[in-house]
Amino acid sequence: MANTYQYGDKEYTRQQVIDYGRENYPKLYWIKRGIGIGAIASAALIPIMVFAFGAVIEKQVGHEYTQFLYQDPRMIIYIAASVITAVIGIGLIISSFAKPTDEQCFIHGEKCLKQIAQDRAYFRSDKEEQEKDI
Repeated sequence: MANTYQYGDKEYTRQQVIDYGRENYPKLYWIKRGIGIGAIASAALIPIMVFAFGAVIEKQVGHEYTQFLYQDPRMIIYIAASVITAVIGIGLIISSFAKPTDEQCFIHGEKCLKQIAQDRAYFRSDKEEQEKDI
């Protein structure tokens, strides 16, 4: 019976501990997804702002001055930063879909079941002490 684990007064198989850990694994993938979506949105905002600013300059001053804006060497930096931010956002979104391994789920399930067993033991001992006082 090497594959059974006892937490409190209950016995679990390794697969039951893994299943319990998988059910109660923290849902932190939304943090990565949220940051990834934000990164993609900010990466899309940079070119939109540059082209909107260029359109305003073209309307106010003329086409020849708009070329000065687009030929500025800083535009390469803006576009490179936008592409890098978009790649990071896509990477974060893709990595948020990774599932935890069985070993990670086993460790988390074991930790949760030990905590539940400790809580039950503490509750029972506290309840017995209260009954003795009465």
